Amino acid sequence: MLVILLLTKNRFAFYKNSVSILNMNSIFSPDLQNKPTVVNGPKVGDILVSVSGYEASIASWAKVVGVTGKSVKIVRLPADNKYSGGGGMEWISTPATDRIKGETETKRFTADGDGYRVKNNSYSNYYVWGGKPIQCYNHH
Repeated sequence: MLVILLLTKNRFAFYKNSVSILNMNSIFSPDLQNKPTVVNGPKVGDILVSVSGYEASIASWAKVVGVTGKSVKIVRLPADNKYSGGGGMEWISTPATDRIKGETETKRFTADGDGYRVKNNSYSNYYVWGGKPIQCYNHH
């Protein structure tokens, strides 16, 4: 028991000296007493983009249509793609904001830097779109 106490005190002292900007409770507490907060939280009208693909870069789009506590209601948007060279394998993608595809979905959002992210599927997340077209490709 004494060894564990000494190791814990030494680890705490190490972290205290090395990582002064972190709250020590969040390092050792499994429930993260000081959870990250969303600085720029979701707003109705936010356009979200998710870029993913295996040997590809494909953009998926969504729009926030509601915010409730820790969740957002989104609708998926079709892409407005403009193809450029490469035999149809390269294009610039923007959201087609005048149309929706599918039903309204409720998803949890998570703090991410100064903003937030929303899970798109098992391998990608949505982030707030910065307004610039997304360069896409698919070389399969």
